[in-house]
Amino acid sequence: MDIQKAKHLFLEMDKKKPDINSAYMVFEKHDGWYGYLDFPSCTIMSRAKREIPALKELSDLIRSKRPNIRGRLIFEIMIEGLEIDSFHELNGILNRKYEQAEDVYLQVHDFVPDFQRCTMPFTKRYEFAGEIVRNMNLPSVRLSPSLGISSLPSEWYRLAATVQSRGGEGVILKDIASLYKGGKRISTLMKIKEEVTAELLCIDVIEGQGEHTGQAGKLVCESASGMRHEVGMGYMKHDERINILRDKSLIKGKVVECKAMKKLADGKYREMRFKAIRYDKRTSEID
Repeated sequence: MDIQKAKHLFLEMDKKKPDINSAYMVFEKHDGWYGYLDFPSCTIMSRAKREIPALKELSDLIRSKRPNIRGRLIFEIMIEGLEIDSFHELNGILNRKYEQAEDVYLQVHDFVPDFQRCTMPFTKRYEFAGEIVRNMNLPSVRLSPSLGISSLPSEWYRLAATVQSRGGEGVILKDIASLYKGGKRISTLMKIKEEVTAELLCIDVIEGQGEHTGQAGKLVCESASGMRHEVGMGYMKHDERINILRDKSLIKGKVVECKAMKKLADGKYREMRFKAIRYDKRTSEID
């Protein structure tokens, strides 16, 4: 079963006829790792569909409490005390191969009873997930609380602003009547989160790997403070990547506009990607 991916609400709202004529349950968007486990195996898996060795002990604990059902439990993997601006640290901890992660908990938000073909609407799946969490009765397995149900975008934005005002990332919106649909991002699962823009100085180009060998893979960019950032090539076309690797002067030394999920407390950016060369900007105007 493919992973269900959230679509930015603003992308749907930009349409002439947004497909948002439903009630949505609203959840806080946690800054964690997407994870899942299938009953009865109970092995905690990552978004890349790989077992997470650092969580083997937690998998074993859940297996000892597993219900007599088949299906997929879906959650965010969190660590106590790392809820805000923690992704890089969390990433390092969960990537350890020979050391078990401590203080981990799973923030459960969905359960798909038949993960080959789901015919259950989200509200029923959420109720089912809550029952599983209560019956397992493990402090490390928690149900993600709903912030409310509404069909009004103004209410969704209000709840997102409330979450962000206390340092949170944003909210997730789930159509209460929708079935689980993996793969393509559609309006039944959406997100509201910070999206920031920065103008930086490009100081180098890194060749890509795999299918991007022979073309620009990343840019090395610098902010006014001297902090360096690696920037993905999200908005750049294939031919442009090839040309820029052949002649780095096409972009090196120029101001580039980049977009990121958010700016972290240490000044770094989360998931930064190139948007455009700003020919109208001088190097003295970088952020």
